[in-house]
Amino acid sequence: MNKTGVFTEIGEAISELVNLVSSMDENSVNAVPYKDSWTAGQLSRHITKSINGMAKAMLMESKPPGRDPGEKIPGLKKAFLDFTSKMKSPDFIIPEDGPYEKQAVIEELNSSFEHLKTNTNAANLEDLAEGLPMGPVTKWEMLHFVLYHTQRHLHQMKKINDALKS
Repeated sequence: MNKTGVFTEIGEAISELVNLVSSMDENSVNAVPYKDSWTAGQLSRHITKSINGMAKAMLMESKPPGRDPGEKIPGLKKAFLDFTSKMKSPDFIIPEDGPYEKQAVIEELNSSFEHLKTNTNAANLEDLAEGLPMGPVTKWEMLHFVLYHTQRHLHQMKKINDALKS
């Protein structure tokens, strides 16, 4: 898949997230749907923080990787799209308690994606960035991280939405 294809898939996931949040009323955005779950607002904030972090990382100083720039993509996909596993979020992207305003959540999600696209277009995707929580990764792998991380949380948002409806 090329950069345009990855952007298209991320855009589709963001669009689905936005549609799910849009379908909720203000109270539902801040309602805990089930034990040990974030609210829809918190989940949206987590995704936004993550995408903004990756957008910033796209502009980090980097160097040639000395390996296949997509080497870690299959592992990222396997880890993030395994919906049976529970993951722990790094502290810096754990969302605040809220409350969240529905429209602000939607605007922040869309804005984070635009920010990512702008910064990615200025980056050499084959280059390796160091000092990230996931270790040294190429910017091409970062872009795939955003895709799989967003798809993982889209799955979670669907579960939240279903729980709030029942």
